[in-house]
Amino acid sequence: MHTADVVEVIEAAGGFATRRQLRRAGATDRDLTRAVRSGDLHRPRLGWYTNLPRGDARVVAVSVGGRLTGGSALFELGAWMWERPPLVTVSVPPHASRLRHRRSSRVVYDDGDVRSRGGVAMVDVRDALVRAVLEESFEIAVALLDWALHGGRITSRDLRDIAARLPADARGVVDWVDVSSESILESVVRVRLRQAGFHVTSQVPNGFGERTDLVVEGVLGIETDGRRWHAQRFDRDAVKDLRGYVAGRIPMHLSYAVVRYDWRQVLDAVEAAVALHRRGGRRRRPPRDGSRPVPPSARGAGRRAWRLPRRPSPLAAAHRGRPPSAGRPPSPGRPAPSPAPGARGRPGATHPVRARTAASP
Repeated sequence: MHTADVVEVIEAAGGFATRRQLRRAGATDRDLTRAVRSGDLHRPRLGWYTNLPRGDARVVAVSVGGRLTGGSALFELGAWMWERPPLVTVSVPPHASRLRHRRSSRVVYDDGDVRSRGGVAMVDVRDALVRAVLEESFEIAVALLDWALHGGRITSRDLRDIAARLPADARGVVDWVDVSSESILESVVRVRLRQAGFHVTSQVPNGFGERTDLVVEGVLGIETDGRRWHAQRFDRDAVKDLRGYVAGRIPMHLSYAVVRYDWRQVLDAVEAAVALHRRGGRRRRPPRDGSRPVPPSARGAGRRAWRLPRRPSPLAAAHRGRPPSAGRPPSPGRPAPSPAPGARGRPGATHPVRARTAASP
């Protein structure tokens, strides 16, 4: 069997194939040895062959003895994340043995349900989301769910199932998700502005057959485009800004660098723009006394960077004689529930961390 044919079989199998699979396809041991010596294939693990680069996260996971999961898997799928996770997260069965140590990886143990889904080198996207949501910052957790819904990776039902698998103090994250979001910038800006106390709406029609990415308090239209992707759309964006004025909104453009590295200036500009429009130039910051949505806080221990107020269980709500709370972020003008004091981390966590805001830039 020619080396090119062997490579084709491996690519059709998802980038990895076992010796047994290749033999069934007609390859001999001599064919495989020749392909490895030529550099067209390599063995990440005994009995496994691949044509993917050695540094590929999927190759690292297979060489360890498991599959990609969490943020590592989602990044490979193109999920909305600021950067590649520093470590490759590898999912293995609870009683896995003969695992190989790789400095760039960490091993997590998943039960049978996770093992029954997904592919050769990567767990199912739903299982990867459950882990990533709990390990990433709050704004990226929301962005990942936005990405999965917007791109059709999961359905609304899947989102509810994911929420049910999260700890009680994390299930409220689904109430911050918006399927209309079209980029990581939109998701992060929306979350940060909501945390700052602003009412934000995504993808609002401007009356001219186009949409504004985010509308703040009904008066500020934000486009999260940036020079990198929209340098060829200058004239179109200029016309869009003019139409924003006609619609009664102040236009604002935010780039990746400004959102990521200069958020304080963005927040000051948003506060000033809303104040100028609503109060004739008198600037006043949104209330910080809990009457608006508040950022998640980190209380407890472990890898968790954020926590939300716990949702009451349906059984407890029924016992009190009222329907269970939806766990939604508080509406403007109503007191926001504070995170449950003394909320604990996952079982086994022993090192408490100080309360902090995970979504702060």
